[in-house]
Amino acid sequence: MYENPNIKDVITQNWDESSKKYDQSPGHGIHTEQEKEAWKNLLILAVRSDKQKILDVGTGTGAMALVLAEMGHDVTGIDLSDGMLNRAKEKAKKSNLPVEFKIGDAEKLSFPDDTFDVVINRHLLWTLPHPEKAINEWNRVLKPGGHVVILDGNFKNYNIYRKLWRYCLSVPLILISERKNPFHKRYSKDLEQQLPMRQRERPQADIDLLNSVGFRDIGVVNETVARTYSFLDHLKYGYWGGHFLVKGVKQ
Repeated sequence: MYENPNIKDVITQNWDESSKKYDQSPGHGIHTEQEKEAWKNLLILAVRSDKQKILDVGTGTGAMALVLAEMGHDVTGIDLSDGMLNRAKEKAKKSNLPVEFKIGDAEKLSFPDDTFDVVINRHLLWTLPHPEKAINEWNRVLKPGGHVVILDGNFKNYNIYRKLWRYCLSVPLILISERKNPFHKRYSKDLEQQLPMRQRERPQADIDLLNSVGFRDIGVVNETVARTYSFLDHLKYGYWGGHFLVKGVKQ
């Protein structure tokens, strides 16, 4: 398949443009203390409670990085998008949390081998043109015995109930209340074809990637964090489902 040589530039521009309203989108930002505590309870299943040195890859506006810092960890967040990082830095300053945010490529990390206790990411792998390179890089910068944590969702494949919900309820409500095309995609069809994890069944594809690099003790947890929605937003967006946490240990 022909790959656009400027694909990373296109992806970065897309997220720069999305950064101002990203946290307002259902499921992206953390809007209540209850939601934050739910994330902490989920992360405890994958991250040790004593202070860990953590890399949040594709940190976006810093949602996971800031929760982990509040839990007492030493966190670095990287992203390709300046727009996203600027929002993350604003939130860290407002919360008085010492997270280091900087530009970085998930597929080509600038850190030495064996640097971090944990590498974590949320809603990232589907955006990468070479996810296998990313997994290898995450393995490289992890200390022996370190943990990789993937938070994501299987948004491509819907069962019959999700399809009924989407086309009978979600789509009409978005059209009426937001006056926008609910079928508009973040990426073009051509670009999505260059993103392997958009074509694969997840979380099995994530498990296969971790196995291919040699991670052990791979496990999957169904993510049960309750998003904070208004009643209308829940009708429009609250049944995407398919969220999961995959974790593995470096040999």
